[in-house]
Amino acid sequence: MTTRRLTLVVAATLGLVLSAPAAAQTSNPETARALVSLAKYEERVAHIGERLSLAAAQAGWCSGGYSVGWALGEVGQYPKNLRQAVRMQWSIPSGANLFVTAVAPGSPAAEAGITVGTGIVSIEGRAPMRNTYMMPSPHAREASERLIDRSLAEGPLDVVVLGADGFRRTLALAPRATCLTRFLVGADNEEQAYADGENVLVTAGMGEFTGDNEQELAAVIAHELAHNILRHVARTEEAGTPDNYTRFLRRYLNINRSMEEEADRLSVWLLQLAGYDPTAPVTFWERFGPGHDSAHPFGRTHDRWQDRVTALQNEIAAMQAAKAADANARPALLDRADDVPVPGDRPVISQPVPAS
Repeated sequence: MTTRRLTLVVAATLGLVLSAPAAAQTSNPETARALVSLAKYEERVAHIGERLSLAAAQAGWCSGGYSVGWALGEVGQYPKNLRQAVRMQWSIPSGANLFVTAVAPGSPAAEAGITVGTGIVSIEGRAPMRNTYMMPSPHAREASERLIDRSLAEGPLDVVVLGADGFRRTLALAPRATCLTRFLVGADNEEQAYADGENVLVTAGMGEFTGDNEQELAAVIAHELAHNILRHVARTEEAGTPDNYTRFLRRYLNINRSMEEEADRLSVWLLQLAGYDPTAPVTFWERFGPGHDSAHPFGRTHDRWQDRVTALQNEIAAMQAAKAADANARPALLDRADDVPVPGDRPVISQPVPAS
């Protein structure tokens, strides 16, 4: 699902636990269990996203992003009465607010010895911004991520990290090319996932639905990454937005359904490319679809789940045939990334083509 803007409200899944007195938070069993679950889920999402993004960039299917293979958190993105519990859960060293929440195996961060909970106390000679206010906000983490992105685009990233033992190390982390996408967890119980052109967000509810099924979670993330690779938010904006709400919906719904089909079809290629099961979207929709197929009052934003399964199966067959003829075959969908959609038009999605 594409959206023009993602709103991340961290730790909302903890529900009524957050109403407990601050002194009780560090010993509250419900808080501890919720944070353990959140930490594990963030790691899974980060690892899957990195794997998909790296494979796509190496194949030349996307560009513009750089990564050292970590995901970051900032203590101030959590409610103030939860921050001590957060420090304990991730073993964040005293003196650090920006910390590592996940490290991809084999990444530059992993090779440098960075682990989950490592604090970051300097980025290119600058102390990371902190959110010290009562209200939780991701703005401090986002500011650090923007600084890191700018630095990686120019070369190695110079950081000073702080371990749980209190020892500081100065590191130069070499970037590796990825898609221009960051992978986030939204603390929302609704079973959803979103893409906005630069981020992919999957909710805690989607994590509950997919459970321990890594292949189905990868299918969800691959679909959202496909939206970003195909520039769906930008292309929708380029098509123009009518002032009249009803006219907007009619135009948007038609364009959106076409783009959802594109993302579905490209997702099987991304999964195959990164070593996941390309049939996982089919099994996901066979489980997810029957309970999540209601239409918008003004019309469908997505095709019926049965139609999506058929389209996915057709794309899998086409991909397998294309790769049997040419192991380096690429999806023709990639050539649509600069096409401006035409309102009222539902184009036939093109088939795979051999690599040039």
